[in-house]
Amino acid sequence: MAQEKLEARKPGNKRGWLVAGLAALVGLGCAEGVWRAEDLELRHPALRARRPHRLGDTTPYYLPAAGRLTLFLCRWLDGATVPVSLPANATPDQRRKLEAVLGAWQRSLGLSFELRELSGVGIEIRLFDDMLAYQANTVADCAIDAKALAGGTPDVLPARLVFASIQMARDDPRLAGTALHELGHALGFQGHASRGRTVMVTATDAVRLAGERAVAGKPFDDAAVGALYAVPSGSVLARLPLARQHTSSVDRLIAIGRRRGLIGPLVRVGDEEGRIAWLDPQGRAISLRLSGLRQALRNPSRLAIEPSARARQLLETEP
Repeated sequence: MAQEKLEARKPGNKRGWLVAGLAALVGLGCAEGVWRAEDLELRHPALRARRPHRLGDTTPYYLPAAGRLTLFLCRWLDGATVPVSLPANATPDQRRKLEAVLGAWQRSLGLSFELRELSGVGIEIRLFDDMLAYQANTVADCAIDAKALAGGTPDVLPARLVFASIQMARDDPRLAGTALHELGHALGFQGHASRGRTVMVTATDAVRLAGERAVAGKPFDDAAVGALYAVPSGSVLARLPLARQHTSSVDRLIAIGRRRGLIGPLVRVGDEEGRIAWLDPQGRAISLRLSGLRQALRNPSRLAIEPSARARQLLETEP
């Protein structure tokens, strides 16, 4: 959700090195303080076979419901055909690069991408003239089947990615590498890896080089995102206790959404904030803003849940 700037790691770019290093250490410490990739490997031997994979660096999705905070992973389902819309304002050369990057991910993960206009499900890629070069932003919505939520297995939630939006600078000279990285977020790896054989790192020329290799049609395999696809979508990482009152707004909207036939809940997560939303028949969002994500990993009671105006109105009028 947060806008990011991928900076090349050049000898003189000391600030880029420092900021990226501190961010990686903070993310790694938070993740490993609550859940361990090793525990996930015990449940899924295919993940253990992908060591070293850096899956422990990912930012999990957050579901505060039923008196607990559930941290989980979310991705597109195995064998899915994912619709993708390319930017209408892309030049022929930009379109060629984007198609090459999509092909690299497709061959790596076993997904299928279908280039067409979206009808609510899929990945949209957009180019903007008013974004600074190297800046990009991606959001990815994870749908949870509310009807199956109560009956799900303890280790896996009924969850899958259904929509992602990628925004990039139109004049990005490193477009292929940026797209490769942002598609990693759109495919489910949130946050950034601290190091490793992955394009999900920040502040490194490795992202640019990986993009160039993808455009050249060279083999591509990503350790971090590949590890995500070695475990089921919805894999639970941890369940942290919360007061029932703390999750009451989420619990009530889950029940209201079931009764009204709303689409959702749709969970979105960023570096610092997240969102849980439901869509009405007109496609309008009824949402709860989540903030204090990092603090909640150490102290779940620090998670703030703030209803939007439409959500507040619904909570006040529905029994």
